[in-house]
Amino acid sequence: MKQAIVTGATGFIGSAFVELLINKNIQVLSLGRKPFDKIPKDKKKKLSGSLYLNLDMKNISNLRNEINKLDWIIGNDCVFFNLAWGGKERLSDLDVEAQIANIGWCVNAIKVAKEICCKRFIQVGTMEELFTHKYLGLNHHTNDEYNRHVIYSVAKISAKFALELYSSLLEMELIYVINSHVIGPNDDKDSFLQVTLEKMVKNEDLVFSSGEQYFDTVSLDDCVFGYYLICKKGRSGSNYWVGSGEPCRIKDYVKRMSKLFSPNKNLQFGKLPYNDIMLNPEDFSVDLLTEHTGYKPKLSFEQTIIKLYENMFDKK
Repeated sequence: MKQAIVTGATGFIGSAFVELLINKNIQVLSLGRKPFDKIPKDKKKKLSGSLYLNLDMKNISNLRNEINKLDWIIGNDCVFFNLAWGGKERLSDLDVEAQIANIGWCVNAIKVAKEICCKRFIQVGTMEELFTHKYLGLNHHTNDEYNRHVIYSVAKISAKFALELYSSLLEMELIYVINSHVIGPNDDKDSFLQVTLEKMVKNEDLVFSSGEQYFDTVSLDDCVFGYYLICKKGRSGSNYWVGSGEPCRIKDYVKRMSKLFSPNKNLQFGKLPYNDIMLNPEDFSVDLLTEHTGYKPKLSFEQTIIKLYENMFDKK
């Protein structure tokens, strides 16, 4: 891989991925729906070594014309990495129309990738698909499990099937990627573990569900390095999981955080309800990714959460 086109480049993961590619001497065309001067400073800095194109995914079919205006020459070893996704209010909202629109944009993206002679197309899904595949198999006359991300993940799954169809028709290499929950500095989403860390540091009450459900986290650095390896060594037609390789129960993550930041605080497990699908450790397997690319995470959960802490609190 000598070149990469990355959509969703202004996001938390996308900007870090672009920065890594640049550091690996990859020529990058970054796509985002925000004008460059409206991008937050931390992300703008990460994108600074790339060529940035302000292009909304609804207009992705115009990419070839926009590239011609930029005088950016695509060689014979360019990867199209599709991270972009959007809802009406936020990434994973319950707006069906907004979520479904992404499916068409993904199809248009793979078509234009073929048109501009990219070597392979890589689509990023969501870990919520794990829940949704099992959730959709329930009998809802007798089961009442609920997942607020189900509309979002159904659209992701639909996009995957559509891309598989079109990659075959277009004779285009396709790889599908899902990653575990990503932890790193400057994440603007209030994730469970991030909120829990804030409560620990502020000495607030720590009240949880039973915490028996399995989960997996991966550092931002390990996630984007996994992406890089997939671009370089991933095999067409494969579905890869990028994660820690060591999933554990939510309560164990909380206990490990507590040991670092609030060792004397009472952890109140079982006080909140939990009514969702339960996953298994093997659902988060990175074995195929390791087999094909040699992927091995470098940062432990403790190292990752300490980096998050330093970013969240030391700068205040």
